Amino acid sequence: MFLKELFDVDEEIYLVEPNYYSQRTIESTIKYLENIRDIIETNKLRIIRITTGGKTVGLAIFNPATPEVPIDFWSIFTSAITSFQNAEFESLADSIIASNEPERVIEVTHSNLHEALIEYYSVLLVNRETCTDCTMQLEPYNSVYAEDRIDRLLELLERLGSEGLSFEGNMLEICCGNGMSTIALHRLGYDPLSIDYEKCEVCQGLEHGVLNPRRTLVMDATKLSRFLEPERFDCIVGFMLGTIYEFNKDIWSRMMVESAKVAREGATILFTVRSKPEMDLLEKALQYAGIEGRAIDNNDSSGMYDQWVFVGTKIRK
Repeated sequence: MFLKELFDVDEEIYLVEPNYYSQRTIESTIKYLENIRDIIETNKLRIIRITTGGKTVGLAIFNPATPEVPIDFWSIFTSAITSFQNAEFESLADSIIASNEPERVIEVTHSNLHEALIEYYSVLLVNRETCTDCTMQLEPYNSVYAEDRIDRLLELLERLGSEGLSFEGNMLEICCGNGMSTIALHRLGYDPLSIDYEKCEVCQGLEHGVLNPRRTLVMDATKLSRFLEPERFDCIVGFMLGTIYEFNKDIWSRMMVESAKVAREGATILFTVRSKPEMDLLEKALQYAGIEGRAIDNNDSSGMYDQWVFVGTKIRK
């Protein structure tokens, strides 16, 4: 696991927060750190201080084996994913390390730490530790992934690239599902941050090795800006976004607004849907979000996947 490599430890590592979403508010982290601060004077601990740019962004605290938990492990407390500067975390961390000198200080980049945290939660998902009542069985690869659909998407991407559309830079893929379209992106050399709200679909993609565990998140695309930095991405894509109807168009509109928030000005935007009515609704939502572009009729005889394509750019902040 990347976290163990990053912190150079042999023992198991456990994040205090149960999921990626809770890393934004770090309520459990704050509660446990308050308890640790209160006992630190009489109970010296093994602590690793984690820094980025010399600033404390995390603490790793060693837990020796006990009869109840018969393994040694490190608990990780971090504010790395909070969308704001968490003064309470900083104050608690400073108080703890002032009273208990860390045995080591490890400097990490924000991107490496972020990928390590993402991978941790991906592993939890695949190991069924976030949904212990899961009854889903791994289906054979060939019954899940359709090579003809992947080939058609490859043709579309290559054609758009030859026409001057750029997919270079930091890419976000929304509504990735089980990674069917992500396969095409990977084959073309792209490494998107892929997200989807349906964790069973994401789990399937991770189990098949189609989705990159360091670059895959279970996330609601209507809440992108709560977790991802503004103007972070050079390219945002999403394939077969549907189904978009009049009754749920507001949800898709919020997704487009959120996508625009995390896209830099001039970023490439590429979305596909199945039908013309869906594209009409999507175009209105994109225009409202500050995305300028055009719809392309990509219909084939099957009438199944990626029949309508929107390509454009973000034109305003």
